[in-house]
Amino acid sequence: MNEIGRLAQADGQYEFRDPSRNLIVRGGHPEWVLLAAAEVISNTARLEAESLLDELSALMEFDAAEPIEVDSARFSLKERFELIPQCIVSLGTMDYKWAAAEGRAKKPSEFGNQPLKRVHDMSLTRSESFLSNEPGVNMPGIDAFE
Repeated sequence: MNEIGRLAQADGQYEFRDPSRNLIVRGGHPEWVLLAAAEVISNTARLEAESLLDELSALMEFDAAEPIEVDSARFSLKERFELIPQCIVSLGTMDYKWAAAEGRAKKPSEFGNQPLKRVHDMSLTRSESFLSNEPGVNMPGIDAFE
């Protein structure tokens, strides 16, 4: 696995470093630093992809690049920046689906007001035993609700 960047705490601040982009972001909270880094990386990557597409388009006019190279660059640009960002987030032993706010707004029935949706539905049991009490277990105060 290649390390792309690293988040660390130093002198009361958080710092994200991405040596491949010569990027350093510092701030008072890790989420601020990661949001700033994500925006800078996204904007930089988009500019790089658009520049490559422009370069290949110009080269194709001089017969120095093939149309398939332009089509490939156009597809890569669209694939990366047209899709709404989505990830799998693992917290402990549980996996969750995350989508950017724009994606959650498009599927409110799936996400509700939450940024994460559990991947595994723990209520799926073989014998409808989800949240049922075990026989013989004394639950004081619960009898009033049955």
